[in-house]
Amino acid sequence: MRRPRRVPGGVWLAGLLVGWGLFVAGCAAPLPEADTSPAAEAAFEARNAQLAALDSWRLVARLGLASGEEYWSAQLNWRVQEGQHVLDLSGPMGRGGGRLTLSDSGRALLVTRSGERFEARDPDALVARVLGESIPVSGMIYWVRGLLHPEASYQLDIDADGRPLEILQSGWAIEYTEFEEVDGVSMPVAMVLGREEVELRARIGRWQLGGDAP
Repeated sequence: MRRPRRVPGGVWLAGLLVGWGLFVAGCAAPLPEADTSPAAEAAFEARNAQLAALDSWRLVARLGLASGEEYWSAQLNWRVQEGQHVLDLSGPMGRGGGRLTLSDSGRALLVTRSGERFEARDPDALVARVLGESIPVSGMIYWVRGLLHPEASYQLDIDADGRPLEILQSGWAIEYTEFEEVDGVSMPVAMVLGREEVELRARIGRWQLGGDAP
């Protein structure tokens, strides 16, 4: 495993620093050092297997997206049950918000708050077409849990406990800056995704693993 060089993000407005003051403060602590030992790799694989076995989970998060000199923020409620993903967005990002549903067959349906319906096979292309911004939904299904997309090459950096510190995959750099224990598993609660002039920040306020995720 080799630590990738971070992809530079976009230009962040001064308002972001104010609006995300708690986010920045929460990520100020230094991260652990990267570990390439067999024990660390075994811990990473064990964590992956534990999370991959769960077919139900839920998170509630705040998102901040910077693209060029523009900035949007949103609230995200993401729940998964038996292979179906339902993502509810509210706030300025998404032109008022809406619901994105991903079936276990891979088909994506986006219904905006105004009632418009958009459907496609590729969730990334669908979101980009409707929102006008690049959000890697297909990768975030895995990255938000600290997992690797199984169908894409990668570079990876982990710590001694097998937690990802940075993933470089599908043209995106994903940096994990904070974790917390949820039902005995270290789950990401703060991360930054960057590619060219786009940077997406996520601050997860709540995780629910397994069981019913209504």
